[in-house]
Amino acid sequence: MLGLLLTILRPFSFFSGNGSASISSGTKASLNKVFDKYRDDVANSPDAIGVNGTMSYLEDIGVDTEGLDCLAVFEVLQAPAMGEMTREGFVDGWINLNCDTLDKQKAYVNMLKDTLPTSNDTFAKVYKHTFQLAKSGGQKAVPLETATAYWELLFDSPLSAVKWNSRSTPWSTWWIEFLNSSWKKSVNKDMWNETLKFAQLTLKDEAMSFWSEESSWPSVIDEFVEYVKIEKRGGSVAVDEMEY
Repeated sequence: MLGLLLTILRPFSFFSGNGSASISSGTKASLNKVFDKYRDDVANSPDAIGVNGTMSYLEDIGVDTEGLDCLAVFEVLQAPAMGEMTREGFVDGWINLNCDTLDKQKAYVNMLKDTLPTSNDTFAKVYKHTFQLAKSGGQKAVPLETATAYWELLFDSPLSAVKWNSRSTPWSTWWIEFLNSSWKKSVNKDMWNETLKFAQLTLKDEAMSFWSEESSWPSVIDEFVEYVKIEKRGGSVAVDEMEY
């Protein structure tokens, strides 16, 4: 079944010549028609879909609006904010995947749910785009409460390729506890991106031997390392002494 879906959803790159142009034109027309169906305010926002239309659309293609697959679809469509879609992002995103109908888009979502848990590359793209979704009103940083809610989804979802927990260390829980008790500041883009790098490294090395005071991590991560070593591990408990 997965092989069949991949065949159906293969991008247009294998087409060439005039055939590519004609198919692309037909696909754009089909996608514009789908997009128009879900617009909320045709008169004032002809090239945008608002919250109500977005919710209806996601439900129609089988997306869990509270799940990681929702963030993944927003990455495909380069949604500018949660609950918003633009015509350009919608058309370009689906045309690259040869998904010009609701049935094809639903098939892609099903495939996405199957592949997300094992695709680090896809997860990285979704993770980075989520920062854009989390911002509001053109702000450069994300409120801490919003950031932690997204981190919980990204790192704890069954669909996540980076589940930030190990048998001996509940990393994501400790991270959020630390931020809520000791950080209490907004989250900028650098902190957001570096958190993913740090998470991936801790899953390979629970002792955090990759970290040193000379490392170029954001200060919040330096403080978190100290928090883990002193507050959670008593300052003297080595990972290799823990029970697995």
